[in-house]
Amino acid sequence: MTPANGYTPGGGTGANAPTDSLSANVAALFLAQARTTPDAPAIVAREGTTSYGSLATRVTSLAHALQQRGVAPEQPIGVLMQRSADLVAVLLAVMHAGAAYVPLDPDDPPARNRRILASSGCQLVLGDRPSITAVRALLRDRDSSPAPEFIELDHLHQAHPGQPAGPCAPGGRRLAYILFTSGSTGEPKGVEIEHHSVVNLLLAARDLMGFTPADRYLAASTIGFDISVAELFLPLIAGGSLLLRDRRIWLNPRQLADDIRTQGVTVLQIGPSVWSIVLNDIPDFPRVRVAISTGEPVPPALARRIARAGDQAWNLYGPTETTVWSTAHRLTTADASGENVRAISAPIGRPVNRTTIAILDDTGAPVTAGARGELCLGGAGVARGYRGNTTLTAERFVTLGATGDRVYRTGDVVAWNAAGDLEYFGRNDDQLKIRGVRIEPREVEAAIGGHPGVAQAAATWFDGAGSRSIVAAIVPRPGQVLTPTELHAWLETRLPATMIPSRFVFLPLLPLAPSGKVDRNAIRESLAAVPATESADSAGTFREMTQTEAVLVQVWQRLLKLDTVGLDDHFFSIGGDSLAAVKMITEVEAIFKISLPVQTAFEAPTLRRLAERVTRANERSPTGSESNYLFPLAEVPGSRPLFFSNVDLRLAVRDTWKAPCSLYSISHWAQGSGFMQAESVGDLARLHLERIQKVQPFGPYRLAGFSFGGLVALEMARQLRLNGETVELLFLLDPMQPFRTTREPHGLAQEGLVTPLDESLRGRISRHVRHLTQRPGGIGAYVADRVYWHARYNPVKQWLIYKLVHLHGQRPNPVSQLIVPRNRWPAFWYSARRMAVRYTAEPYDGRTIAIFPDRGPRFQAWSQLLDSKAELHFIPADHRMLFAEPTLSQWLQPLEAALQERNAVER
Repeated sequence: MTPANGYTPGGGTGANAPTDSLSANVAALFLAQARTTPDAPAIVAREGTTSYGSLATRVTSLAHALQQRGVAPEQPIGVLMQRSADLVAVLLAVMHAGAAYVPLDPDDPPARNRRILASSGCQLVLGDRPSITAVRALLRDRDSSPAPEFIELDHLHQAHPGQPAGPCAPGGRRLAYILFTSGSTGEPKGVEIEHHSVVNLLLAARDLMGFTPADRYLAASTIGFDISVAELFLPLIAGGSLLLRDRRIWLNPRQLADDIRTQGVTVLQIGPSVWSIVLNDIPDFPRVRVAISTGEPVPPALARRIARAGDQAWNLYGPTETTVWSTAHRLTTADASGENVRAISAPIGRPVNRTTIAILDDTGAPVTAGARGELCLGGAGVARGYRGNTTLTAERFVTLGATGDRVYRTGDVVAWNAAGDLEYFGRNDDQLKIRGVRIEPREVEAAIGGHPGVAQAAATWFDGAGSRSIVAAIVPRPGQVLTPTELHAWLETRLPATMIPSRFVFLPLLPLAPSGKVDRNAIRESLAAVPATESADSAGTFREMTQTEAVLVQVWQRLLKLDTVGLDDHFFSIGGDSLAAVKMITEVEAIFKISLPVQTAFEAPTLRRLAERVTRANERSPTGSESNYLFPLAEVPGSRPLFFSNVDLRLAVRDTWKAPCSLYSISHWAQGSGFMQAESVGDLARLHLERIQKVQPFGPYRLAGFSFGGLVALEMARQLRLNGETVELLFLLDPMQPFRTTREPHGLAQEGLVTPLDESLRGRISRHVRHLTQRPGGIGAYVADRVYWHARYNPVKQWLIYKLVHLHGQRPNPVSQLIVPRNRWPAFWYSARRMAVRYTAEPYDGRTIAIFPDRGPRFQAWSQLLDSKAELHFIPADHRMLFAEPTLSQWLQPLEAALQERNAVER
């Protein structure tokens, strides 16, 4: 059953451990088992087998040596050693003595280990000679804080040979270890885990798997990753044994299979990426009693294969901050995330012993039944916090007001399904952010993985073609030959355009990090060595390029920074994206003096097909024209654009626009198309949004409008919010006064326009009398002004100019060029007024900046529409001079400041 309030207490899988057992030291649990089975094998390594009795003697001897050195409770002690039985003994001895071990990986860069030592406050490091030499030499060259003391294990034994330790130190709330994980800032962050959390994990896992003395667990993870806690200590508190191997065995599936068969491994824990490799490469991969997938989401199809690899199979989930595993789901051969056809993972299950679950929305409130939210984990597994980082600890470890529970905010998005299991939907903090759109890479991977020729896929970001895009690393199935064009076509029917990778890299194996997870940094680095194009001609034949094709090749090479481009290369498979497509079409229009809609890049994505479209456009429009209603005036690659309705093109002058984002012009007229045929502001806004969302498919959006464009921008903002999108900023530059608002049912006096539709005859006379008495120069000047106004704004004259301009825009030719009026302003005015009189403006409460020349009728009307928090600025200037200096710089300043502020918040 799905919990109604998104919260469930612990006690999910397995039997509850007695409360007093949680107060034990992890080392004490091992020593208790050693007294029971001293002759049983504890560790099987390549150098030999170590019994429980021998390992216990080694542990107590090392613990005594540490106690003799005066090790303090919870003192951090670095452990830097190659994998051997001695490594396990040192970890247990440090905990036995009451200290906390800090795992250091000999294979990590020495500089990283130096940062961990400094951050943890280690003054003592235990290790073997080969492992500590590099780090010690690095620290010797530094003249900052004092370097810790490095002690080789053999020297420690010689100083305190063979003496048993005193009583085992208390466990419970004392630190057991400090494990450093990767931080979002690039600096490792130390997670402090207490003994009771480790003991709870081990007892819960023992009961979950039914672990017995007959079991042997393959331990290949580095001690720098939390999974090593289960691999090393679970067998030793349950009377079983562990097969100690180096993590490189994951890259040798045949050796892994041989070790499982010959060494009697019954429990195997590896990540989904490694499971996929071994099950593909070894058809007869040996079956184990317990097969565990952990560390990454496991695709449903792979989950069913893992289920066949063991008598029982588990998908175990948990972050380092909640002690290895917090939830468990038993996999079956029929397992799938059936409630969501686009699921990226098999369910992650239910809470293990003494774990609580809360699913919260963005406001911190519990979600409704079945809704998605952030997974928050509480209970015995929750860490003390981050070492020396109170700010991050307070941010990620919080107390729930409703229950008083202290929980860890995982950043993972989950929901309860109808069966009472947690479904995993990805991260809320490490998703790919491509041109302002948040993308979950595993959803991309799931779609690619559905292709019959794909064995494995991994997606990440890369910087190319002037903006951030997606790259997918592909491992083809044996005997399969895949091409980017084929994969792109496959994904077009399965993913939105913004989620389709711009580059595909084909690899024999996915690169793995030391943890066994996919190394996405390595994928990005591989781009430099992998060609970005396909063959010059997919048919395998070559011919001389046409002049059009040769020019397009040069455009693509320059824009995508490629050395070669083939006729059948797919623009979006060799590094192109939607922003690059806009730039490319703009260049092509300028070079060939033709008119092409931006969607041409999507309809004709290969160079050959684009050349055909260019040729046809040349034949149709020999004089050339520009048909875009939406086009860039200034470009800042990788930024979220500002879309400005009715903007003056003088903003395109070099160095005028200094804001940290691209600027797009929105017009309702374009050469090659004439006026956009809309009957109302609402229709016009909808048509504009269709074009805007081809450049930026998802929000948040930034909108702006000048004069009539202010009404259009307001309506676009309203429509976007009705559709569930976010409008980050609305900027209004002396916006036109609306004829009607929902707060002014009888209309508003429109400055400079004929009387609003519902103005009475008495109202008209009053308005003329008021203007007459206020007009300098008396009756004669006022009458002259009215005659001039009606001559200039005569509706018949405006209609005729509108028709001429519109027809010339649709079919430009030498004749229309001669007869179209040079002053096209009346045509724009006619078109705008025709739509404005039908528009009723509604109040808007979003973030708004508005510029007005005075506190006249326009300001009064808009102040009723905008929220009280709107920023209103007054810059005295004539309406027609707002795009001339010095006025231009004056109103650009608050706009650019707001855009700078939003960019800083995002970073």
